Amino acid sequence: MTRKILLNPGPATTTQQVKDALVVEDICPRETEFGNLMHEICDGLLEIGNGQKDYNVALFGASGTGAMEATLTSAIGKGDKILILTNGAYGIRMTQICENYDISYDSLFEYGDYTEPAQVKEALATKKYTHLAFIHHETSTGMMDPVEELVAVCKEFNVVSIVDAMSTFGAYPYHLSELGVDYIFSSSNKCIHGMAGLSFVLFHNKQKEALKANGRSYYFDVYKQWENLQKKNQLRFTPPVQICYSFMAAIKETLTEGVAARWERYKANWQILYDGLLDLGFKPLLPLDQESKILLALKLDGKEGFDFDHFHDYLYERSITIYPGVMPEKATFRVAIIGDLYPDDMHKVMKEMTAYFNA
Repeated sequence: MTRKILLNPGPATTTQQVKDALVVEDICPRETEFGNLMHEICDGLLEIGNGQKDYNVALFGASGTGAMEATLTSAIGKGDKILILTNGAYGIRMTQICENYDISYDSLFEYGDYTEPAQVKEALATKKYTHLAFIHHETSTGMMDPVEELVAVCKEFNVVSIVDAMSTFGAYPYHLSELGVDYIFSSSNKCIHGMAGLSFVLFHNKQKEALKANGRSYYFDVYKQWENLQKKNQLRFTPPVQICYSFMAAIKETLTEGVAARWERYKANWQILYDGLLDLGFKPLLPLDQESKILLALKLDGKEGFDFDHFHDYLYERSITIYPGVMPEKATFRVAIIGDLYPDDMHKVMKEMTAYFNA
């Protein structure tokens, strides 16, 4: 099997062990053995996030957007109003979900803006909002928003915090019990390096009653999903069985490497691409202090005649995948270092990119 270097922001390059874990004996997901696996996954996620004492996990057979929808539709009550920080595509996606469910919301910030905590504090000081939601790492731009500061502002105004950690959980060193975030969610195929198909919501113990009262969705009900696993040792609906075994393998790999070590590896990989692509004449979309060190968005300004599709296809033929940009009215492309990737992989990428431009 050819090893692919995926520079898209998930699904990621996976280890052979994670791939092999997909091949298991057939099992009914209602069996005790499989229920125990679900609990092991939840325990592993809590250990990754350092939230064993204060948090609970709801698992869903869904992409990351499923976890987003589950959180928004379960956490926000009929009389509540949420402020959503919309500085990228995924904050905007939150507003679209709210519109579908008639959830009352306002948005703050424009595409590409940095989420200044002082502006968030000013908005929350109006006492109009019960909840605040934002994307920790906005992969449409590569921006890392200040999660610790934003959650602290929520605590100051007694506002419920909702964090999309889709492209940070498993790599960014969270200490959830210290952070005190109310809800945080992600999926199997991002920084934990599993296969796509399972998403999860971690919620603080103090949110159980709100979840029990507020669920709007039938499938994406966080409280009922969590409760069913506790009481019946199974999920409410059929889970992606093989994906779950593979995800458990990925969780074990994450814990073995250690999140702090993975974070250092990510940053080192990112730096190789950052330096190399700047040497090739590309310009980053963001200033350095806003970069996530997980994904890099590059402007195509000054690259006259550059054909992204041709560049993509050239690299794809060499087992390297890059990702188009989604910035409105701005030509960009993106490279991410999520996955089982190492400096040798990054040097290979830069060698092939350099050869492309020197041809």
